[in-house]
Amino acid sequence: MSALTPRRRPAPDGLPASPGSARLTLLRERAAGARRSALLTLGISTTLLVTVQLLAERADTGRAAAPYAVAALVLFAVTLPALTASQVLWGIREQEARSGEREVFATRSRPDTRRLLTRLAVAACWAVVVLLGLTLPRLFTDAGLYGAADRLGSAAETLAMTCYMGGMAFLLWWGRDVIVAAARRQPPPDPWNDAAPSRPRARRLPSTAAITLALALISARAHLWAPHTVTVLALAAVALAACVVAVLGAPSRTPRSQE
Repeated sequence: MSALTPRRRPAPDGLPASPGSARLTLLRERAAGARRSALLTLGISTTLLVTVQLLAERADTGRAAAPYAVAALVLFAVTLPALTASQVLWGIREQEARSGEREVFATRSRPDTRRLLTRLAVAACWAVVVLLGLTLPRLFTDAGLYGAADRLGSAAETLAMTCYMGGMAFLLWWGRDVIVAAARRQPPPDPWNDAAPSRPRARRLPSTAAITLALALISARAHLWAPHTVTVLALAAVALAACVVAVLGAPSRTPRSQE
């Protein structure tokens, strides 16, 4: 048997195996893998963007800040397509898993609270990334690269308007799911549904640490506190390590789709 072939778990109470259960298990595994990739990309890209901009602010002179400003621009240019591709793939895999659940269990579950909060959190991270991108013209101005700063200022205006319209569309879509979740009755659980339980509290520590450290860096970028350069580098290193451990260090699971 191939290592990629999902195991067929025994049905409860001696019932025959549910048709399509093996395919559903595979779909859930693919959705979980896409989710891990998207979250890892999001965590690493946000941490790197904030860190590089903090280093640019702490440069002694404009000439010393120029390499950090250029690095911030390159990171932002790479981050946007990487985030888009990873989250589109995540959405496709989650949609496939939910379609598989409807085929196997003959029910259509309502959007649960965890899925709604996950979408809102991802949208908040996108907002942070976009705000960091909108500060790039200021970084280039402080670095003495005035020509590039003018061109980036024009691009930032277009980006801001596009993201504003995208944010409004997201709020409408998310609000619709909130209304559906409140109005639709949750169907009874299916005895064949072997979705994995939530992780123990000890396994949530890396995720909590990564989020806390990222928030600390973001608050420093917002000038809520002023850490030293060494502190910024230490926070960034630990945050990156926590992101990797939180996403890749968790054992393989096949949860229900929760985009």
